[in-house]
Amino acid sequence: MHRLLGQLRALQRRQRRERPPVEGLSQSAVSVLGVVARSESAIQPTQIGRELVMTSSNVASALSELTKRGLVERMADKVDTRRVNITLTPAGERLVAEDRAARDDWLTRAIHDLLTEEEESVLIAGGSILERLANYHPNPSLARTRGDK
Repeated sequence: MHRLLGQLRALQRRQRRERPPVEGLSQSAVSVLGVVARSESAIQPTQIGRELVMTSSNVASALSELTKRGLVERMADKVDTRRVNITLTPAGERLVAEDRAARDDWLTRAIHDLLTEEEESVLIAGGSILERLANYHPNPSLARTRGDK
């Protein structure tokens, strides 16, 4: 298991290295932009800080960068106007889409250049298993032993 975790981290690091730098944005701002993009709806700065384990001042600084670049917008919460909700602007959506496309292109090229058809099939099957793991939420009543299938 330890080896698999290391392999997954190595692939993630490599994909991050393939990400073209975003001119004029700090790495913190890029990380915050990613969290906003992954959220299913507007997200609050405190939620961003929790996900990235960042201080509120660092989140505020990154959001300021992103707002100045026109990549995110802040809106008062309709229920509690003391709260601020963060969403991507169309420019932010384009930047995120370009970033994802660059990383996806690199991975697609690597798979095509390095793997046999059989290895690619195994990778796709493994991807389904990883997807199940990503969607896992502990439920003690559904717990199985390793021998159960």
